[in-house]
Amino acid sequence: MDSRFRSTFRILSVNLRHNFIPHLVIALVIAFLTQVLFGIASLDGREAAQPLERLLSLAGTVLLTPVFLPEQNENIRDLIRSKRTDYLAVCLIRLTYSIFFLAVIIGSFTVIMQYRECEVTIRHFVGGLSSALFLGSLGFFFAGISQNTIIGYMVSLIYYISNFALKDELKNFFLFSMSAGSFTEKYWLLGGSMVLFVVTFVLLKHIRK
Repeated sequence: MDSRFRSTFRILSVNLRHNFIPHLVIALVIAFLTQVLFGIASLDGREAAQPLERLLSLAGTVLLTPVFLPEQNENIRDLIRSKRTDYLAVCLIRLTYSIFFLAVIIGSFTVIMQYRECEVTIRHFVGGLSSALFLGSLGFFFAGISQNTIIGYMVSLIYYISNFALKDELKNFFLFSMSAGSFTEKYWLLGGSMVLFVVTFVLLKHIRK
């Protein structure tokens, strides 16, 4: 158990330093731009949902889509496969800390909104995180299955843009539902995200066999 813990910590440390920092910086830039563009002060419940859903949700795309990015370098791919730790286990560690930091960013943003006298509750945090997770899970799925991170980004961004014009068509998977006064869609987004994460790992495990 002790050796497994040390191995996990080593993987976590190396990936955070060498793979994750640039994406985290971009996500923080998105959070900063969201604050500037939306002017998050004294917003009511629906208005407060807009920055969380309509811009900050892109942090999910930025943090979750590139989980498989390092292995697109052939040298790194061969190195990972030569290690005792299973490749998909490494990807699961990356996904876990990516989701953690996404939750921290959205949670911190929600707290700042509350400090600036916006009418935000835990539902705003959960709702904003749900939209970001679903966008990120789409990118994660398509990047993993295609082994091409660019495809993952493209699918995630196309889906994001479609929400501005296809509300009725997207139905339960509409990203901006809180801004329209509905929270039910968030449960679908959370469930859809979990399904996409699990299916990605199952398919990749099957493909690797």
